Amino acid sequence: MAESQVKTSNHSEPEMKGWLLKWTNYLKGYQRRWFVLSNGVLSYYRNQAEMAHTCRGTISLHGALIHTVDSCTFVITNGGTQTFHIKAANEVERQSWVTALELAKAKAIRAMESDEEEDDSNAHSVPSEEMNTVLRDLSSRLENLKTCYELISKHGTALQRALTDVESGDDLTNRSKIVSERATLFRISSNAMINACSDYLVTAQNQGHKWSKMLQHERDQRQHLEEMVEQLARQHSHLEQAAHRHRPSKY
Repeated sequence: MAESQVKTSNHSEPEMKGWLLKWTNYLKGYQRRWFVLSNGVLSYYRNQAEMAHTCRGTISLHGALIHTVDSCTFVITNGGTQTFHIKAANEVERQSWVTALELAKAKAIRAMESDEEEDDSNAHSVPSEEMNTVLRDLSSRLENLKTCYELISKHGTALQRALTDVESGDDLTNRSKIVSERATLFRISSNAMINACSDYLVTAQNQGHKWSKMLQHERDQRQHLEEMVEQLARQHSHLEQAAHRHRPSKY
């Protein structure tokens, strides 16, 4: 089975793609399929050439459940009629896909929540929409960091447990293999965390100057409003004085 490829997430390229085995039916069993993960949706094809015209199936990760069955197999279900039983070549490849799917699921959930918040914001005419967009973007990337941290904690615990077993066990060859696999899974999660940190840092730096300009604009607008209020107050005072001077005298 060909090695899966992880891509940097953007609007044009998939987050991940590669060959996996998908359960079809009891007659044919698992069949080799080309999978593509992009924009919160996992799609599969019989081969790469089909991508231009025919998609064999898709499943949205928003609301989907992802769980592992064994060292190579994992299942994705949306709680309804769609369920994908998928088998990777080894545990490392399986975990690479599961990690990518979990991150894509978290991103899809945040995107839907962000759309709902945006609708509410538009309904209440919230100002500084550009600043709100920046905050949503940074918040989304911060959630990616939290997801990566949870994965690192999970695999770090498994690695520590495997190391403890090596110290207390006799079958060193088998236990060393387990430690190596756990260490590889920990490295995959750590790399995902590093990439998410870099992504957050780059976004924060790129938006910093724009954010400063927006804040300065807000301050200028507020100062302008205060000056207008002061000017109106002075005009009101002058009008009152003028009205008082021209008020008819009482005899």
